[in-house]
Amino acid sequence: MASRRGRSALMVLMLFLGTAAACAARTLDVPGEYASIAAALVAAVAGDEVVIAPGSYSESLVVTAAITIRGSGPDCTAVLLGSANAEVSAVTVVLPAAGDVRFETLSLAAPGSADCIEVDGSPDGVVTVTNCAFHVGPESVGIAVQSGSLVVDSSVFRGPDAALQALGSSCGVLVGLGASAAIRNCDFAYFADAIQTLGGANLAVEACNIRYSTVGIAIRNQFSDSTTAQLGVNQIYGCSVGIAIAGATTFVMVEGNTISDCSRAPFRVSVGACFGADLGAPFSGTLFGAGNVVPQLELLCPDEDSGFWPAGFFE
Repeated sequence: MASRRGRSALMVLMLFLGTAAACAARTLDVPGEYASIAAALVAAVAGDEVVIAPGSYSESLVVTAAITIRGSGPDCTAVLLGSANAEVSAVTVVLPAAGDVRFETLSLAAPGSADCIEVDGSPDGVVTVTNCAFHVGPESVGIAVQSGSLVVDSSVFRGPDAALQALGSSCGVLVGLGASAAIRNCDFAYFADAIQTLGGANLAVEACNIRYSTVGIAIRNQFSDSTTAQLGVNQIYGCSVGIAIAGATTFVMVEGNTISDCSRAPFRVSVGACFGADLGAPFSGTLFGAGNVVPQLELLCPDEDSGFWPAGFFE
């Protein structure tokens, strides 16, 4: 006969196992189990994974839980198109406190001026995007993050016009005031601004290919002086301006980048008029450079003889 202590221990173990089973992450299949992604999101709770079969889905989604949304087919064959409403983002993420929302192996597009993914909510939340493809319209943004942290890895961003005739205000990644972003191993092409921060707290862009855009990386801080930016080992080519910096940025480290075939300037920093153009709020932070290859040194603005440029920019 089992002792009272043994029976108590068994009951505690059974209660623990039952609670663990109830809290275990679930996989919600679309369209197998749920007819739409939106229906799956209503049912999903923190830790769940929404798995989407290959196909096109015209929906506007709101994500409020720390979940993973993943395409199940090869590459990015699950395509989120957004709704017919040109003002509504394809996916709106309201970040939970300290939660991590993940997007994996998806293709996203939005009509009109809508964004593919718009992020807001908790300043402690994180959105992670891996192996995704973004198709952006003339007035649209691939990912617009207004709060929290964004991590993007191994993803492709394509703007509206390969001929560079009608770029509008298109942007691959837009980092708003106070938000942070780390962008690695990504490919950008055909944007007005491939990557832009308007005063984000931190920006890291590493090992990215950025090409055929008006500006490759734009740091435009008009209302904030807290940005720290690290731009490393990027290949930037075929842009009008490779990297543009303006405003009260605290610290910028530019290391190991190759910036080439830029029609106006490979690197522009606002310290007043530049080639006859005012670039906006003067840069008042600290700029460090190391190991950057710039075949068009004569187009640096200010030029390399002004005393403004640090070591580390060479042809």
